[in-house]
Amino acid sequence: MTRDASVDWDDIFLTAALEPDRWLESLDMLARHTGARCGQLIGIGGARNIPFNLVSNFDADHIQEFIEIDGGSPIVNFRVAANEELCARGFYDPIVHEKHYDDVKSRLASDRYEQWCEDLDIPFGCQTNLVVDRVGLIGFATLRGRKDGRTTATQRRVFAKAAQAARRAVRLQERLEGQQAKLLAGAFEGIGIAAFILDARGQLLSHTTGAEAHLRQGDIRVQHGLLEASGRPFSLAQAVSALTSDPGMAHVRFAIDSPGGRPPIHLEGFRLPVRPWSLGKLPFAILVCRKPARDRAGIGAFLGAIYGLTPAEADVAMRLYEGKSRGLIAEERAVTSETLKSQIKRIYDKMGLSGEGDLIRGLAPLMH
Repeated sequence: MTRDASVDWDDIFLTAALEPDRWLESLDMLARHTGARCGQLIGIGGARNIPFNLVSNFDADHIQEFIEIDGGSPIVNFRVAANEELCARGFYDPIVHEKHYDDVKSRLASDRYEQWCEDLDIPFGCQTNLVVDRVGLIGFATLRGRKDGRTTATQRRVFAKAAQAARRAVRLQERLEGQQAKLLAGAFEGIGIAAFILDARGQLLSHTTGAEAHLRQGDIRVQHGLLEASGRPFSLAQAVSALTSDPGMAHVRFAIDSPGGRPPIHLEGFRLPVRPWSLGKLPFAILVCRKPARDRAGIGAFLGAIYGLTPAEADVAMRLYEGKSRGLIAEERAVTSETLKSQIKRIYDKMGLSGEGDLIRGLAPLMH
């Protein structure tokens, strides 16, 4: 059954771009208006890797099963195979549907994905690409059961209209994610820290003017968006790889050699709190080139700008970093232990931390 196609898709999907937690709600709306069981948004390639696979009305365990059967492979997945065939012919954003699936199934190396779809009752549907770029692709789809039947021409027209709005929304969200790197660099700038901001692939997103000085002097080079410099105990490229690989390292410390006989530059790298998912444009890690001054006002402003901490919460965070007990902090700030406990919980929630150890690691590039 297809519902009224006069729905404002721009409103639905642009809301999701501004509030990414609402993508599943928007995908569910897509499914309901096209008579499907599920709506899907999936990112494949580079920083867009599964777990960027949002499916409405779908159990998370099934997503893990999809990964285990290598469900993203074009030699296994008839949806991916059909899409790749059309892309190879120069058609990058057509509406791919059951006819295209039928055409490629006989050429697949395995039927395990087809059987998985039968087991979950999602053998039918349609799809398109919202983005195809050097990072990979972002796909948009509906998944349908036997009872739903194959997509009709009318349902595909509704889907195509929704896809146009979703494509605009994805591009907006990518731009918003990219702006966060500039905001982060600006915040470091404000407290006098030379820093490089990296994405999940280790690509340079933004940097401060202090970091720019190292680039101009040739201490650090940028090749194809990646930072390079010899160093010890490992090179800059190796340090970035350690920060961005899985499981990798949450913190690295090393020194790079400066040309012209100048003293080596000591660097530290830190992973940022991880979001549940992103389009691949969010800041993932930072590299700090020198120790910042202990400017509590500037650090407090930084924590407010980046994490939304209030001045009181920022002050509590800095006191915890300094190793003060909770009892002493409550006494110094003239608050009850319950008030302090609530403040600490809000600090952890806003910064995406699991405990005091994470807080210490998160503040280290600012405080020491």
